[in-house]
Amino acid sequence: MEWYVNMDALPTFTLPERPLNSWDLRLLRGWFPPTLIGGENLDATNPVLFIGNHTTYGLLDVPLFQAEVWNASGKWLRGLMDHTHYAVPKWARYLESKGGFRGTRELCCRAMEQGDDLLIFPGGGREVMKRKGEEYSLIWKRRLGFVKLAVANGYPIQPFASVGADDAFDILVDSNDWQSSRFSSLIKKTAIWRVCKDGEEIPPIARGLGLTAIPRPEPFYFVIGEVISTSAYQGLEDDDEAMLALRDQVEAAVMQLIESGKAYQRESGGGAVWRRLLNKL
Repeated sequence: MEWYVNMDALPTFTLPERPLNSWDLRLLRGWFPPTLIGGENLDATNPVLFIGNHTTYGLLDVPLFQAEVWNASGKWLRGLMDHTHYAVPKWARYLESKGGFRGTRELCCRAMEQGDDLLIFPGGGREVMKRKGEEYSLIWKRRLGFVKLAVANGYPIQPFASVGADDAFDILVDSNDWQSSRFSSLIKKTAIWRVCKDGEEIPPIARGLGLTAIPRPEPFYFVIGEVISTSAYQGLEDDDEAMLALRDQVEAAVMQLIESGKAYQRESGGGAVWRRLLNKL
């Protein structure tokens, strides 16, 4: 292969001039019309760490959220990429061209040293590969890495919620189904099992529009919360009890924003008539 990803270097990229002019974002915007709520909470001058919920598959809402924040504040959010993205080099290259980079502590610190705004989903790949009934659930476990990074680098945390993408699919088969099936012994012998972290991150099979896998055309709602200062925790990044308290504060904020987004969603009634008709298929 002539293309190579240097996973130990922070990739460079070119900031987009008008993100919504790209063909892929125009397509996404038409199918999933976004609404940004709480834009007044964005700090256009200071770098922050954006923390929110990951939706099913994690692909539909992130580009629109980045574009909405960019157009509202001039901030371009650099997303941390799970290591599994690098199993498909050209896909990883595409994400790096949008500012993404491998989610290691070292690269995060380098990005923070140069004042980048970062986008982190503490639920990672597990939150993307949802099981049935896990819509809008935060599966953060006891992960403290993101709050330790924020505190160590003096970054405030900007909580946000994404609502709409989890309603674009109905999960038919999830990881639990695969692992309890008669094919589980065969799957565990393949490289797929290792890539999927011993079954933890097996992609679900979902139905979208009608009987297809095309996502239903749901409006997306991005709700920005007030910035959470980390100054009171300075010097306590090695104190797991203090970091757990900060993590829980951020988690509670994101959950509250999800509920706010759902309220906006109910009030909107599903958007245009054609969209409501399609979603009944």
